[in-house]
Amino acid sequence: MRNWGNRLIKRLAARLAVLLVLVMLHGTILPGAAAFADPGAPRAIDLTGCITPQRPGDDPARLFADPARFDCRKSEHAWGAGDYWMRLSIPAAAGAAMAGDGDQAPIFRFVPQWQRMLAFHTRDADGRIVSQWFDDTDLSRLTGIGEGIGISLGGPEPPVTDVLIRIDGALNAYGLITDPQVLDAKGLHGEELVATAVFAAFAGLGIGLFCYNFVLWLTIRERFQLTYCLSLLAMLAYVWASSGTMAVQFPDTPHTTRLATCYLMLAFVGALSLQFFTDFIEKGKIPRRLRAIARNAGFASIVAALAVIVAPPEWRPLADRAYVATFMLLPPLGAAMTVIAWRRGSTAIRVLAIAWLVPIVVTMVRIASAFHIFDSDMVVRYSLIVAMTIESLLSSLAMSFRIKLIAAERDRALADERAARELANVDSLTGLLNRRALLEQVVEWSSPESLRLLLVDIDRFKLINDGHGHLVGDEVLREVAEVLAMRADLRASVARIGGEEFALIGTAEELSEAVALGILADIRSRTMTDGVRVTVSIGMAAGMVRSDDEWRELYRRADAALYRAKSEGRNRAVDAGQSGRSQQDPGSLAVA
Repeated sequence: MRNWGNRLIKRLAARLAVLLVLVMLHGTILPGAAAFADPGAPRAIDLTGCITPQRPGDDPARLFADPARFDCRKSEHAWGAGDYWMRLSIPAAAGAAMAGDGDQAPIFRFVPQWQRMLAFHTRDADGRIVSQWFDDTDLSRLTGIGEGIGISLGGPEPPVTDVLIRIDGALNAYGLITDPQVLDAKGLHGEELVATAVFAAFAGLGIGLFCYNFVLWLTIRERFQLTYCLSLLAMLAYVWASSGTMAVQFPDTPHTTRLATCYLMLAFVGALSLQFFTDFIEKGKIPRRLRAIARNAGFASIVAALAVIVAPPEWRPLADRAYVATFMLLPPLGAAMTVIAWRRGSTAIRVLAIAWLVPIVVTMVRIASAFHIFDSDMVVRYSLIVAMTIESLLSSLAMSFRIKLIAAERDRALADERAARELANVDSLTGLLNRRALLEQVVEWSSPESLRLLLVDIDRFKLINDGHGHLVGDEVLREVAEVLAMRADLRASVARIGGEEFALIGTAEELSEAVALGILADIRSRTMTDGVRVTVSIGMAAGMVRSDDEWRELYRRADAALYRAKSEGRNRAVDAGQSGRSQQDPGSLAVA
């Protein structure tokens, strides 16, 4: 089993490496290859915004005329929460270069963040200013797949030279707006197409994994399977909201409601991932206190997400930082549980550690980005979806390995249980059934026809023990048991019910009088261990056995017949329901 697990770990590691290479190729070679294939294709132009806080009496025309008021060096997030103006300059001739076919206008694309309202002002080369206002619901209606909003900059003549955005009630935890670009309609459509493909691929994978593992859970009923399915649902809900699909399907839902859904679902993803980790590892491999810490850390993420949603505007930035801080517990907790479980000999942790490697790294990268240790939209944009894909897929494979271990453990437990049951039902000296097992078997039969019971007792067995020793006596018992088993011929049940007393029970056809006479003859003629020769006495009775009371009555009658056989000289069989024949004739039957 250990070698099989090691081979599985190596295969998973190799496939993970290939997957990471493909992800890197998707982010580097594929876009480059697309541009190389069409050198004349329009390219997106990234823009950098300059910021200034809002002041009473601010007017778009005055702000366009006063570029010195805007700070272009200070990072957006450094301004904190509040109301701001953002100015972006459009490169010369960008409109003409991106006009595309006919009269298509260039498009200003950006990803909105948490704010109450947004006003969009453009100034063209002739100095004309065009203004548009978007409230929370308007932003949701404009959002497409990939979270981006595209606003037309008008025709190529005269070209738009400046964009001024008024942002009211900005949380500004990750910027006022992110990823501002100027591109043409074809480029916007291409970005949405890529985003649709990425999110649809994850949705298909997630739904497939959920259906498969949920059905499997209905059969196996392991707790970690249910936790995994719940975490998949949280991932799918997060992707549904964060991809912009929620806004496309429900355009009247406020933009901040969609962001709140993202916060809450991501918190559930983290909490359920920790719970899955603790449920997945074998019992006793992770300390109880550490399990409780992991569970409380997940609960803290959910509470922090709710705090961001319900907190008043002045407290929301602090709640957001607390929310991010709760995710900082994931890497050390995952590392601590992995190391401890590994040292305690967990087999499952070796596979799960591979599934968690990429998500832990991505979590650290996103935390660093959230705290603005570095800013890279390209790294952050699809990193979480890639991490979720890898984690959900490899965790499913890890569960298959864990279920295999559980199945092997259950098989061993069932085998041990069967062996213990057999040992409890079998006489250790002769290998026959014992008294209790015979009774259980007879009562379970509930035979619709009459059964016949033969009680067989070795004559003067105490003299054998006294004269030859108990070892010889044990051998005699085994040889008598062998004769009885051969005569029963697998048709009747044979048991040792006392020291030297045996019982055979079956139908009248299976245990005919000829069987009793054969037992008498076989044992009488057999020379046993140490030259010992013995005889037996047999008591027989027939009757229905459908309850304990009927069994006791049948046994009483057979025992009375056995007592009669002993009292009449032994070495004979007596039937409780017939009149006698001479015991001297091997072909005759003594009677009660």
